[in-house]
Amino acid sequence: MYRKFFGLEKRPFVLSPDPDFLYMSKVHDLAFTHLEYGIVHNVGFLALTGDVGAGKTTLLKFLFERIRDSRDIAMLFNTNLTPEGLLEMLVNEYELQISTKDKTDLFAALSQHFLDRFVQGRRCVIMVDEAQNLPDETFEELRMLSNLEIGSDFLVQIILVGQPQLRQRLAQASLAQLAQRISVYYHLTGLSHEEVAGYIRHRLEVAGSTAPDSIFHGEAIDYIAELSRGIPRLINSICDVSLTYAFADEVEIVSKELVEKVVRDNPLIEFTGILAAPEHDRGVDIGGGHEIAKGEVDGQDLDPLIVRLYARVEALESRLRAIEASRDDRLADVLQTMLSKEREKNLFLEKKITALSCRYRALENSLKGQPRGVVEKGQTRKKIRLWGVFGGKK
Repeated sequence: MYRKFFGLEKRPFVLSPDPDFLYMSKVHDLAFTHLEYGIVHNVGFLALTGDVGAGKTTLLKFLFERIRDSRDIAMLFNTNLTPEGLLEMLVNEYELQISTKDKTDLFAALSQHFLDRFVQGRRCVIMVDEAQNLPDETFEELRMLSNLEIGSDFLVQIILVGQPQLRQRLAQASLAQLAQRISVYYHLTGLSHEEVAGYIRHRLEVAGSTAPDSIFHGEAIDYIAELSRGIPRLINSICDVSLTYAFADEVEIVSKELVEKVVRDNPLIEFTGILAAPEHDRGVDIGGGHEIAKGEVDGQDLDPLIVRLYARVEALESRLRAIEASRDDRLADVLQTMLSKEREKNLFLEKKITALSCRYRALENSLKGQPRGVVEKGQTRKKIRLWGVFGGKK
């Protein structure tokens, strides 16, 4: 609708993942380097996580385009699969001709395919998007596929891509064997405040703009960066609607005031932006989607985490009061639901933090007075187990 008005060949801020629009920020470049390293060095398992809208699928498709000529690739986007469903889908992805759907026959057909490709010098890769939704038994089936080796060479490489919940899934005892096989891992965060301007310019250039720096005013970009927290999908949502408003008003430059009007007319954009602040890159996962920062081992340093959690609830409460004052009942209901979930989550975390703090202090007291380096065998196991919880052991 606004393409001709702004001199664009296509919409620059579509929400669907398009590798042609990939902006190589520092974190995206590092993430791609990790994945490329794992592929080149024939690593068995690779994992990429990131917040919703951070660009994981776009990066995965970009990798697919880069290696498709040298690899035999199966891409899975539907991850609500049984083990049999997984094998059947892989058989279809690799275009194998097999008349039976028996699990043993499916596995055998895939094994033979991987071996044939290996002999031909062409490796096989399985890319699994939204991997956090895989059932445990399907994860186990993937692990069994990764067991296919010749000497020290893997016959198939598996890339797991998912939201931060994937890290929590892999930390579960039931998936310990699979988690231990992951040799390359990277967590994708949002863009820095400074990179948002480059991201917007890049998307406009790819879309055909000859003057990408003249469409969004600098103050508008700063406001978009603040509101979106650097999450590409949120940036796309705000920019796309802003260009539509500018076209309707016949305004050639998107100002901060226009973006503010977009947010006022679409309050869910601002609400989503409040929740876009990264919560999964602070260090050690303690469950429930929250983490203890590296170095916060002493029980005295656990209190600031609780303060941060309650500060987030207070921000939601403040926003809820503002929405209620404006009588926007629909959004108020959404916020009230989110607020209730946050309160429940914080109560759970506070109990867990308190328990961890007590365990640490008890262990610390039990170790006092012993000669350095002399620890009883049972206490050593406890110390290692606790140190693993607090991040000293990865």
